[in-house]
Amino acid sequence: MVIISAVVAAVVAGGLVWLWQRSNGDRSGPQRRPRTPPVVPTTTIKAATVAVGDLQRRFLLTALGAADAAADALRVQRAVVDDVVAALTRADLSSRYTPRRPNLLPQLIQSVNDSTASSRSIARIIGSDAVLAATLLRIANSPLYRLQRQDVQSIERAVTLIGNDGIRQIISAALVQPVMESARGVDAEFAGLLWEYTLRVSLAAADHARSVEREDGFAAQLAGLLLGLSAAMAMQAATDVLAQPPLRVREPGTLLAVLERCSAPTAVRIAGHWKLSAPIVEALKQVDAPAATGLARSLQVGQLAASAAMLHAQGLMSEEEAVAALASQLPEHVATWLWKRMSQADAAQE
Repeated sequence: MVIISAVVAAVVAGGLVWLWQRSNGDRSGPQRRPRTPPVVPTTTIKAATVAVGDLQRRFLLTALGAADAAADALRVQRAVVDDVVAALTRADLSSRYTPRRPNLLPQLIQSVNDSTASSRSIARIIGSDAVLAATLLRIANSPLYRLQRQDVQSIERAVTLIGNDGIRQIISAALVQPVMESARGVDAEFAGLLWEYTLRVSLAAADHARSVEREDGFAAQLAGLLLGLSAAMAMQAATDVLAQPPLRVREPGTLLAVLERCSAPTAVRIAGHWKLSAPIVEALKQVDAPAATGLARSLQVGQLAASAAMLHAQGLMSEEEAVAALASQLPEHVATWLWKRMSQADAAQE
């Protein structure tokens, strides 16, 4: 079952990048295995409760180029939204929007999940694909995975440093094209922001699931990737619909409505189509529930943390506001720890 889950995770993240490639962009990055959140003494943070949906909506509007607009004041083309829903319902999810599974994936997953497999044997499989090898080294030297000052030059050394658990988590990113053209146009810019946001959602959801909910972190990571893939699919479907006669203007309010209406249901459909575990399907069904628990709660926390991190990275939210937003939903020491995880990559790049 672990092998199947890891295979699906790779296909999901590969699908996200494949959709992004259609818009000419690539800003992917891996996540390191989380640690249990320490009890960090902090000053008391007082803030009104921040709804996950409100902060996520603020990020999405920013990514759609309508940062200064109120969501309820935006124009929504209901016919376009309905057409997108119909298109996603009719779409063949196995081929229309998702890429083919890389040929090396089953062999690599089997080796990673084999406790007797050596770093050398895993490195040999990776080394047989030049793109995969280059991508793995890039990931090993990225801010979230870098464990030493000097760059890692050897594939075997990278596998040893990251470990099998880490390799299992980043296979999805390592099996896609490492270098793409610079993003161009408003849709490509949104795709890039969505990819960064999705990576943060999956990271935060996995950390929260393992450390707070005591749930399967890999399942939470997979569910987070599914939500991102579904959002990318919804945007691609919206682009297709808007390109059909009669031509209609690209409205941020319409695209926001598409994302909010289609992302979770499409993720549930994908999970069912790929025969994923019942807990993942249920978590995706309950991701918008006001009193979510377990994996669904971890997904909500992931969305809140990722939204705050993206807004902060764009200079639209201070660090104090971001931590306060998390603290309105989480114990303060967990909020502080999770924010540190979210801002780790940005700090490393400054």
